[in-house]
Amino acid sequence: MSETRQGRATETPAVRNDEPGGPPLRVAMFTEAYTPVLNGVAVATRALVEGLRARGHRVDVFTPRHPRQPEDEEGVTRLPSFVTPIRGWIPLSLPLPPGAFARRIAARGPYDVVHTQHPFRLGRYARRLARLSGAPLVCTVHTQYEQYVYYYVPLLPGLGRAVMRASLRSFLTSCDGVVTVAEGMANILRGYGVPESVPIEVIPNDLEGAAAFLDADPAVAREELGVPGGEAVLLSVSRLSAEKNLPFLLESLAPLLREREEGGSTPARLVFVGDGPLRPVLERRASELGVRARVLFTGAVPHGQVAPLFAAADVFLLPSVTEVNPLTLREALAAGAPVVAVDSFSARDTIVAGGDGADGLIVPHDAAAFRAAVASLVCDPGRRRVMAAAARANARRREGEAGAGAERTLAVYRAATAGGARR
Repeated sequence: MSETRQGRATETPAVRNDEPGGPPLRVAMFTEAYTPVLNGVAVATRALVEGLRARGHRVDVFTPRHPRQPEDEEGVTRLPSFVTPIRGWIPLSLPLPPGAFARRIAARGPYDVVHTQHPFRLGRYARRLARLSGAPLVCTVHTQYEQYVYYYVPLLPGLGRAVMRASLRSFLTSCDGVVTVAEGMANILRGYGVPESVPIEVIPNDLEGAAAFLDADPAVAREELGVPGGEAVLLSVSRLSAEKNLPFLLESLAPLLREREEGGSTPARLVFVGDGPLRPVLERRASELGVRARVLFTGAVPHGQVAPLFAAADVFLLPSVTEVNPLTLREALAAGAPVVAVDSFSARDTIVAGGDGADGLIVPHDAAAFRAAVASLVCDPGRRRVMAAAARANARRREGEAGAGAERTLAVYRAATAGGARR
């Protein structure tokens, strides 16, 4: 059964699966971020759910209520939530009695697998349901969580990071399988002390609607942004928050923006797509730096409308070093936007930074180096075109197998089911 926004229950029809990989599975999927939330976890989880359902498996999604959630969502149960006062923050699930909650969900019928996209509050509910159902528990780690502790313990960040690492290690040790989206994150988890007895699989998220990015037309987006044809678009797409390193981005590029404003050969515009608590700070700082007229804030843009924005970019900017495997990076490359990124394992995992197929530049976390890399592309349209073509070609190879992430996740489910749930 599934519950709609109004709370009525409907029966989800049975599905068939004739694939040789085994019978259809019934999966309970827990996530703090789901449609209409605009972030990488929400987009990736929706793509996984749709990929599993397309292969004949039943997936029941459990996620917090959202003020703009669809009126009727088949297979989605919305849980009590609260909205924080932090601008751009997602609704968070309210505390529930985990035992009573798990018994109510388990009464709907047995689950073959319980999969959580978050290891904390909803992860605890997922673990209780898995134990009650005798089903294996799988957890996906999308995030370097210790990079976010300043939101909760700003005065004791060292202690907060230690507690975060211990909490994550404890939860993952109780899982039957762990998925993460980058090799670098798998290494971090082992460094936290997650034992070798817990398998960790690296499965990059499926790029939802890859064709929309590969075939995106930049003309309409440039017109809507009000950017003339001879002006370079420097694009950032992210939540406007401290962990994204956006003040560094603005400070680094301000001299370049001023130079172009004062008569440089190729004027440039910095475009921030997204919203969040740092937006007022960035707007104020852009004014202080004398570049406010060269910086555009679009606010949040629905995921289905971002592909033309990526295509309109002459350079995509990735200053963050806290990402694991950002979908925005892959979306930018698929749309043909050369990338300048601060060095991190996520950048190295995705960007081709040298040779004939180079599609981006990876630079140290240094303002002058970052600015010089961006300027080298702004001033050389021919180089940008070559890198744009390489970005699309590389993306076509990378994203060519639609639903590969769902297939590999199914293999994790099968292995966890065959191994029996941990107690």
